[in-house]
Amino acid sequence: MVRKLCITVLCLGFAGIAAAAPITNPDDPRTWQSASVGTFAQLYYGSNTLTTRQQVVTSGLLDDGVFNATGTPGTLISALGIIGCGYSTDTTGTGSLGYVGSCSSYQDAANAIDEKWIQTSGTVGQTVWDLGGQATRAAIFNTIDHGPLPLEAIESTGYWSNDQINWTPLVVQRVWLEGFKPNTGILWDGFAFAVGTASDTSFRYISIIHGGPGALQSDGDDEINGVMGLNAQFEPNPTAVPEPTTLLLLGTGLAFAKRMRRRA
Repeated sequence: MVRKLCITVLCLGFAGIAAAAPITNPDDPRTWQSASVGTFAQLYYGSNTLTTRQQVVTSGLLDDGVFNATGTPGTLISALGIIGCGYSTDTTGTGSLGYVGSCSSYQDAANAIDEKWIQTSGTVGQTVWDLGGQATRAAIFNTIDHGPLPLEAIESTGYWSNDQINWTPLVVQRVWLEGFKPNTGILWDGFAFAVGTASDTSFRYISIIHGGPGALQSDGDDEINGVMGLNAQFEPNPTAVPEPTTLLLLGTGLAFAKRMRRRA
């Protein structure tokens, strides 16, 4: 679905939005990538009790849908400290976590939401994506390359900046439990998760490290296949794309103004 907001002659096109199916039952019996509501209560709130499971539900942390990753991914602009790259091999839903450890370039592996991935630096400010504009949240798409699950599903921490000098940690605000692949038999896509700031501060750049305070585990590497800027509703950020009629109007207006200046 595409929605458009038009202001005068400039139209902003919205990309497809993420599925919205928040978990509402603190005792939901299901598991995803071997994780339950109690798993997240333990990892993010320190214990698995009815109280902490209710905190998971109340915060809107978990979405049992699939993230619709049809927005515009961020662009890798700094590849310092990257320790590896590769791609996952299961495209049909066998459940295999198999992979090949090679890529044509770090940019090719990191600039699309697909089966390719990079292993980021462990130092903040080295592996950096440009989100292409101001965002209040960012979606991080990671890849699982081995067990035990679910710890491999979120093993990174994001940091935000607007100057690429000062970096501040981002916190996990939502997790899409079915990842981003519509074929839920494909398990390597892990959990798609959104990070943001407590005060909804907007930011342009995101640096991702393996491990860190936002990770469910730290084993010395991660596998990130891309990032995407989001707005306050956890939807991909709109991108200004003038339509052909808009371009024609703008061109006509500029030509008219030029003729008027000549007459003056």
